[in-house]
Amino acid sequence: MSQQVLITGGAGFIGSHLADELLMHGYRVRVLDNLLPQVHSDGPKPPAYLNPNVTVIKGDICDPIAVAQACQDVDVIYHFAARVGVGQSMYEITQYTETNNCGTAVLLEALCQRPVKRLIVASSMSIYGEGLYQRRDGSICPSAERTVEQLKASDWELHDANNKRLTPVPTPETKQPNLASIYALSKYDQ
Repeated sequence: MSQQVLITGGAGFIGSHLADELLMHGYRVRVLDNLLPQVHSDGPKPPAYLNPNVTVIKGDICDPIAVAQACQDVDVIYHFAARVGVGQSMYEITQYTETNNCGTAVLLEALCQRPVKRLIVASSMSIYGEGLYQRRDGSICPSAERTVEQLKASDWELHDANNKRLTPVPTPETKQPNLASIYALSKYDQ
């Protein structure tokens, strides 16, 4: 019999694509998602793009009963359930902290009762802040910020100390985190 995989937050963009890939490789896929209207305009029903072979449990990651139900007979869990968005996290602090931090704790408590073979937790590029940039001379600028004056002038590009424009470069996971939002902090905590 094929392995049962649970994807928390699996009705989202990344989760739905992972579900397609897992189904193609013969896994049975279950999704736990609260189908929050902010993310899912289809309302309380699963989005049309979610593969019909996915078993959907509508429930909240903060609800121990829903999480325990979703974890039954599961071999592997991909934990993607989270409130998303940097800006909103700065004024909906309780909601973001509850979902991202406490929701993860609820999942971990459920796993104390029903251990799985593997748990994969997705973080976010937001934990790195702006990412890495390169100066004109080729050297790396590990951190840069926009000044208030720059923002007032609608200048969105990042500049070095000599006011020369920086060029974005790929950011490795070894970069020092720059937790500039509640969302970034919660994803780092996960």
